[in-house]
Amino acid sequence: MRFVIVGLLLLLMVGCQSNNIEEVINEHGDIQNLDSLDRFVENIKNQKKAEINYVQYGIEGQRGVSTLAFDGEQINISHSVDGDFIEEYSCKKIIVETEEGINKYILNECNGNLNENVEFLSVPISKIIQLNHLIVSL
Repeated sequence: MRFVIVGLLLLLMVGCQSNNIEEVINEHGDIQNLDSLDRFVENIKNQKKAEINYVQYGIEGQRGVSTLAFDGEQINISHSVDGDFIEEYSCKKIIVETEEGINKYILNECNGNLNENVEFLSVPISKIIQLNHLIVSL
């Protein structure tokens, strides 16, 4: 009986562990953990496998999640809203362009229903400087 209880406790503990995927959170323009996205981009440049969740909240509180997973060859993207699957596609690379004071994260050479480049996220450089200043201040 002890072994059954210990086994159930172990299963419960394993089931409750998080998947340790870093998240970038965009709550109505308030972006948190942007440095994780920069590390993800750097890992892709270095051909290292990587995964990240981009979480964005809608006006009415919907939770949209885009999971980006680089497998060493391409970036596989899966979108869901409030846990419901929306779409998936893959892209060859992600680049960061700076234009008129804005850093744009752009997924390139995408397939699936897209067959184009996708601007994934735009962040004013002033906001990046503020985020970096906040991190240094802590």
